[in-house]
Amino acid sequence: MDNRRKVMIAFLIIGIPLFIWIQFFEVPSKVKIGEEKLQQDSTTHEFEKVTQYESPYMGDASNVINLLNELPLNQYKGKIELDPDTLSLLVNYDIHSTEIEHQAKQGVIYNSTAMFALIENIQQINMKFKDKTYSVSRDRVEKWFGTTLVDFKDPKVFKEKVQNPLNEDFSAWFDAYTEEE
Repeated sequence: MDNRRKVMIAFLIIGIPLFIWIQFFEVPSKVKIGEEKLQQDSTTHEFEKVTQYESPYMGDASNVINLLNELPLNQYKGKIELDPDTLSLLVNYDIHSTEIEHQAKQGVIYNSTAMFALIENIQQINMKFKDKTYSVSRDRVEKWFGTTLVDFKDPKVFKEKVQNPLNEDFSAWFDAYTEEE
């Protein structure tokens, strides 16, 4: 009986701290990693998390950078360049678009629409991958939707008009949006 008690006490001494460690450290870190992965996918990204970066002007470079850091494809983002004369933005990505082709095309559509919706005066976005550059203009995006993007600031509207259709064939949409350089 005495040995049995010692074994039980040893299990408790080891088991309780181990249980606490798993529940409070391991599980939450795995959940956080899962959430971060969901934010990398245009079809599961939570647009409401980026609405805080809404701005009438693209001149606030830190705001633009913070927005890009929260959008899909941010893990590949390199340097960005703002051109206030042409109201354009160049985003360099440190990957070939062919390596992540489907994800890259979804990201071009999602990110450009999000940036046009949230930053009112930006007129042109150039997304430069190592092998291709995609140019998207506000005019082409608004022409595709047949309206201005004011209502797209609402996460429900954005999800309905932009995010949900990305689960379907979006090749015509991509072609209408972009000019490949």
